[in-house]
Amino acid sequence: MDPRKKKEERVMNTFETWCWRRVLKTKWTDRITNDEVFQRVKEKRFLLNILKNRHHSWIGHTVRHNEFVVNILEGAISGNKALGRP
Repeated sequence: MDPRKKKEERVMNTFETWCWRRVLKTKWTDRITNDEVFQRVKEKRFLLNILKNRHHSWIGHTVRHNEFVVNILEGAISGNKALGRP
């Protein structure tokens, strides 16, 4: 896996935990593990999965609706160049 993606995933997981800690109003000096935070809110980590699903659906939407991308992927671009000034 790409090191940048690992870093992004770590940052997203950290942000999600930070948000739940704010909801619980815990102080940074309280010794509470991340697992305990998720047990208290009765949730699992889901932010990263939501972002991945949205990314995949966005790519599908782009490929279906963008004729330029479809033409490039299918190789349907003609080789004739227009004459004159662009």
